[in-house]
Amino acid sequence: MAKLENIFGSRRQTRLLEFLLQNPGKVFNQAGLARFLSCSPSTVARVIKPLVREGILAYEQVSGQMKILALNTESEKTRLLLEFYERYRRL
Repeated sequence: MAKLENIFGSRRQTRLLEFLLQNPGKVFNQAGLARFLSCSPSTVARVIKPLVREGILAYEQVSGQMKILALNTESEKTRLLLEFYERYRRL
């Protein structure tokens, strides 16, 4: 059973998810997200792990150390989050 704690487990995780929901369809690298969150890339790796596990984020390691990720728009969970976020923003 999915738990909201897996998605909104920390302030950084929630901030990252909100940023990604504001930018659906865009691809980001882990280092850039670390700068956005003012934390280390290893912290980003820890923060994204539950979101990848839940299928909300698509994650891929390319050319050695570079890691890229984006919202997994194929996921029903992601679609529901996008819908919720858009409706919430209009309130």
